Amino acid sequence: MRLVTRADFDGLVCGALITKFEKIDAYLFVEPKFMQDGLVEVRNGDVIANLPYHPNCTLWFDHHITNTMPEFDRPIMPGKGGFRLAPSAARVVYEYYTEAGNRHKATGKSDGKEGESFLASKRIEFLLQDADKIDAGQLTREDVLNPQGYVLVSMTTDGRYAEDEPYWLRIIDLLRDKSLEETMDDAEVKRRCQKVLAFQEKLRAILLANTILKRNVIYVDLRQIHDLPDGNRFLLFTLFPQGNIAVKVSYDTQRPDTTAISVGYNIFNKTATVNVGELLQRYGGGGHKVVGSCRVPNDKAEQAIQEIVAAVTE
Repeated sequence: MRLVTRADFDGLVCGALITKFEKIDAYLFVEPKFMQDGLVEVRNGDVIANLPYHPNCTLWFDHHITNTMPEFDRPIMPGKGGFRLAPSAARVVYEYYTEAGNRHKATGKSDGKEGESFLASKRIEFLLQDADKIDAGQLTREDVLNPQGYVLVSMTTDGRYAEDEPYWLRIIDLLRDKSLEETMDDAEVKRRCQKVLAFQEKLRAILLANTILKRNVIYVDLRQIHDLPDGNRFLLFTLFPQGNIAVKVSYDTQRPDTTAISVGYNIFNKTATVNVGELLQRYGGGGHKVVGSCRVPNDKAEQAIQEIVAAVTE
């Protein structure tokens, strides 16, 4: 059985939960756009998490508003997975296996005491709370300016570089089997966390130099930046608190001749009203009401950027 997921923190927490209950023997990390464009070969037996649905899969878990399908518009689907508009896809996975355990107990078929204990543990409860908080952007200024714990770990996992796959797999194992303290003490996690913190000021300088405020829109153009530090995707909002929505533009690191456009509400100024996922769906992307992304060919990027900025300007 193969797990097909996204290598952001939410996708990796999904992996930690799913690998506890399913016999996963292979992994495929992809971005949503590749699924949307039909470029991913999905096979019977695959488990998809935090990505768009594919009819060939055996289980599917997601929470993005633009991935809503009538037959999956229910909190729990016995035997097929789960979909709902939750703070994180990991929350949907957690609910599915919790409900599955309850069904088995009701029929007298449950002997999975270890799985029940795992889901009910304070460690997993805390992990899920942070996964919700991180993916939904429900952070405080202190969380952003002085990231710690799982918030800091999440800043080391953005899925941009395929060569990081061994690290993503390591994070899945750590989140599933180890405490936060043990995870933070892992040598590679510690190294990457220290790197994020060390590059915080460099990232701040790059954002200030490449961002302008267009009325309510925080517009960031990173297409000329070839060495963007890993790190804090929420730092921008501490620098431009008066803007209520950000439009960030960069070249796609996974596709040639392609521009990546991401749009998101300012988590400290949530006065925007546009449905971001619905807007970006028009450009082949999608997401949530408050955050989303799309990928467009370079020769169509300027028009798309102008239209998107106009659509979110108040």
